Amino acid sequence: MVRYILYNKLTSVQEGDTLPEGAGLVTVLTSSEYEELFHETGHYRMMKQGIANIQYCKADMMGDFISGSFSCPSREALTGERSAFAFFIERTELVFIDDQGFSTSVLEQMKEIPLSHPTSVLRFFAAFLEYLIKDDVFFLQHFEEILTSLEEQLLDKNDASFNRQIFQMRRKLAVLGSYYEQLQDMGEAFASDGFCAEDEKNSLLFGLFADRAGRLYSNVQMLKEYSMQLREMHQTQVDMHQNQIMKFLTIVTTIFMPLTLIAGWYGMNFVNMPELDSPYGYILVCVISLLIVLVEIWLFKIKNWFD
Repeated sequence: MVRYILYNKLTSVQEGDTLPEGAGLVTVLTSSEYEELFHETGHYRMMKQGIANIQYCKADMMGDFISGSFSCPSREALTGERSAFAFFIERTELVFIDDQGFSTSVLEQMKEIPLSHPTSVLRFFAAFLEYLIKDDVFFLQHFEEILTSLEEQLLDKNDASFNRQIFQMRRKLAVLGSYYEQLQDMGEAFASDGFCAEDEKNSLLFGLFADRAGRLYSNVQMLKEYSMQLREMHQTQVDMHQNQIMKFLTIVTTIFMPLTLIAGWYGMNFVNMPELDSPYGYILVCVISLLIVLVEIWLFKIKNWFD
């Protein structure tokens, strides 16, 4: 168990420490500690099923308390294992149920952030949400730089691994898009709930967070559209390359088609073909074939078929 109080800033407390009057409390528990301490409460009966199988970010408004969960993708491996933990909020206490330690690491980073006094647990939870996405604008700019680099590869026709890279990029963007959309829904749920609306500033803070998460979601959608445009651009290049190959094969076939006719004609070996007995027959056929090829090439150049 890890405990903090909300008093000027987030401060760690030990068992037995005297808590300042009116200070909010933030507690981090493992699932086994939560079960041991809260197994007789109403929120435990509601949350015990979901704690073991957290799939997404959500918030459930239950009147006198709020419960929910987080499923946060790792920036280092967006398509890998997520950091999953649950929470519930009462009037004076915010409790995280976390077996992975992710919420504790975030809270430790937030300890140096000054807090207004007094700070309610709801306002601190809004600050916690903001902290989760505080640098994500720059993170998404990194994705835009990668897509720009892929576009330059396409223009340079150095796209041997393009399909694999664009597929991985779209998978990562899909994960981020889902994450931000869930956070936006969570912020809107908090902003409109009566439990939070008792203090107008709480609703404002959660509304601002929902707007920010919504902008991040919009940025992800824009990047997904950009990646789709690059994919279509790559497919267009592949189609053009294939068309050039087919054009070349068609020209070659057209050039040598008359020669195929000549070879088939004389291949019939009729006895009355005078060219077969002439000492100049072979040379004559070669000269005629060469002239036919040269005339065809000349005609194709006039019609710009080689462009």
